[in-house]
Amino acid sequence: MDWDAFEAAWHDNGCRSLAGLAAAHPDERLYAAAFHLFYSDGVQILPPALAANAEAEVSRDHGYSTRFAPAEWRWDVLDAASDAMRPWYHRLSEEFLGPAGTDADRDAAMETLEAAHDDAMARVCRAMTVTARRGGIHDLLPADFVVVILDGQRGDEEADLIRASVDPLVLATAPGLAGHLRECAEA
Repeated sequence: MDWDAFEAAWHDNGCRSLAGLAAAHPDERLYAAAFHLFYSDGVQILPPALAANAEAEVSRDHGYSTRFAPAEWRWDVLDAASDAMRPWYHRLSEEFLGPAGTDADRDAAMETLEAAHDDAMARVCRAMTVTARRGGIHDLLPADFVVVILDGQRGDEEADLIRASVDPLVLATAPGLAGHLRECAEA
């Protein structure tokens, strides 16, 4: 797999989707985008969802905030980005899982694929954040915009995924994200 090309494709498709969203909603202050809903089943791996949210959409009920809960965000799935990446995921599934002859081989191949995919997606987040903060996605995105992996379904791994996907210098400037990371690490 050409991971550099894969990452470039995600970066470009994700940035294009976010630019379209920002242009379509000029009165909204988008503060973050996140990859979530990672899925693999031993036979295939599917594209994660790319979500985005605006400040006006953050709610807080009974001590629970939706600020870093992409399933609760206004735009929880930006279909265009994930749909554009489906051919890449078909290739990933074929390349990594197709040759596996036994269940043990398939499990080992899936573990290898998932680890490589997590690393690639973390690099995609960092690259998209840099592009956004330099004004390269849309001029309506704020200077503290961040792209991050937020996959609460991964339990203990979520804190590690946040750390991998957000540069420490960026983490300090993304409102509330450092606190969310601490909560994930303590859970």
